Amino acid sequence: MKRYAIWNKQDPILTPIGEVLTAEQWIQRYPIAGVATINVVCAAGEINGGFFGTLGQMVKMAEDDGWDFSACTTPEEKLEQYEAWEDYKNTPSNEVSNEELTATSLASIAASMEFQNMMTLPDEEV
Repeated sequence: MKRYAIWNKQDPILTPIGEVLTAEQWIQRYPIAGVATINVVCAAGEINGGFFGTLGQMVKMAEDDGWDFSACTTPEEKLEQYEAWEDYKNTPSNEVSNEELTATSLASIAASMEFQNMMTLPDEEV
């Protein structure tokens, strides 16, 4: 399911708090939305005012993370790739993190030392 859409700078904006704003009101609230060369991204669906961003900044953020947009020829393709990047970033990993590995190693070392200490204790007869 799409999370974002490229705003055409003409449709009204419906915000999560129930406002219905004209394109002019939305541009007044976010002046960058009025710049012709900037693709404005809003939320997909009826409540499209739940998100405001610019496609250029969104793409830059993903590119800085190593995501490839070189095959994209349209803003819509870039937006689809951005959503794919978000999906990738939000997918849980099965890899063990360095923190988990360190914690496991420390626990293993502690258990080994405890076992060694126990082995040096004298046997107690019952």
